[in-house]
Amino acid sequence: MADEKDIKSLIVEQLEETKKAILKTADENAQSKAKEMLDLAEQKIAQVKGLPADVSPEAVSKLAADFKTMVDDWADMEKLVKAGRFAAPGTQGKTFNEALPIAMKENADKIKNLKKGEGVTVELKDMTFGNAFTSAGASVTYVRPGIIELPKRKLHIRELLQGGGMGANSTFDYVKEITGTGSIANAAEGATKAQFGLKLQESSVYAEWIAGFMVMSVNLLDDVEGMTTFLQSRLPEKLMRAEDDQILNGNGVRPNLLGLQSVGNYTAAAAAAVNRAETLVQAIAQLENLDREANGILISPSDWYTLWLYKGSTSGDYTLPVNLVEKIGGQMFIAGVPVFRSTAQAFSDFLVGDWVLGANLITREPARVEFFREDGTNVRSNQVTVRIEERVALPVYGNDYFIYGNFDVVS
Repeated sequence: MADEKDIKSLIVEQLEETKKAILKTADENAQSKAKEMLDLAEQKIAQVKGLPADVSPEAVSKLAADFKTMVDDWADMEKLVKAGRFAAPGTQGKTFNEALPIAMKENADKIKNLKKGEGVTVELKDMTFGNAFTSAGASVTYVRPGIIELPKRKLHIRELLQGGGMGANSTFDYVKEITGTGSIANAAEGATKAQFGLKLQESSVYAEWIAGFMVMSVNLLDDVEGMTTFLQSRLPEKLMRAEDDQILNGNGVRPNLLGLQSVGNYTAAAAAAVNRAETLVQAIAQLENLDREANGILISPSDWYTLWLYKGSTSGDYTLPVNLVEKIGGQMFIAGVPVFRSTAQAFSDFLVGDWVLGANLITREPARVEFFREDGTNVRSNQVTVRIEERVALPVYGNDYFIYGNFDVVS
């Protein structure tokens, strides 16, 4: 029964390792999937234990094949966890469209009193960071005929970054490691030891306002639910698109953030390779040679689909390298690194980065909605001004966490 022992040992060993990895990072959805697969593994163990002494090679081969399928499923699931398709525990706060109706209801009387000229600030409480304006809460809570939501981006850049808070200051202070001198080395007994140093640069970035306003009919003040529908369908997407542009391309001249793709915050990619896939693999290697971990690639939707539909020969067949480019549950991976697409990224540009350690989006003032009756010609035209704003900072911890480049119109 050596085969039984080998299969059982493999199942138990893989079970324990993957169980630890998944339960560390997966949310309730992932844990539900993990439990389902754990139950399957236990069934396989029971089957192995029940094999007769004279078990046939065919039966052992069948169990081995089933086990390989199970291990492959684990591997796919772990990739999705790393790609952020399953959120970490403790991040399940409210989205904008979940928080807004609650806040509007709490302030309903004040909103109706706007007709008397009083201003109202609606604070959105307990919002989660990464998907505050997206994901499960994206559809409107109240439905009103004739109100159509604006098209939404596939992904907003804040979803790739770690969040954080700051105090009452206007700047966020942090430290950049910009260079080093010397290195640790072997030393003979009695000899002078090698000296090394780290050069740290004290840095700070301003927390900047990202804001906008719209004007709407005062008649909507009597219908808080209808107004909530209207605001849900317009405000968050407008704010997030402006934020996306700042995170990627802000020029650092106040009141702009200094974006990830602005000079000083990235390392330039090497010359483009013969096709998009190889160019991205080259950039991944470039980042890892800087001792940084590539955990995300950002490209435009046009580049994403051009990459996916690559034909490397005249046969008309799609010929992406099987082991280089994968697609699991709708998520593309290149050399094991998840590829994200967003219209926030310009066509032919790409950004390969260590999104976990390279930068943070720091919130000084969370998103809030304010209503003003006495603004411009509102009183004469029976209108109310609605403003949405947030105040954020973007510290980037070095120029070696992101590789920024251009495909140069390769295949």
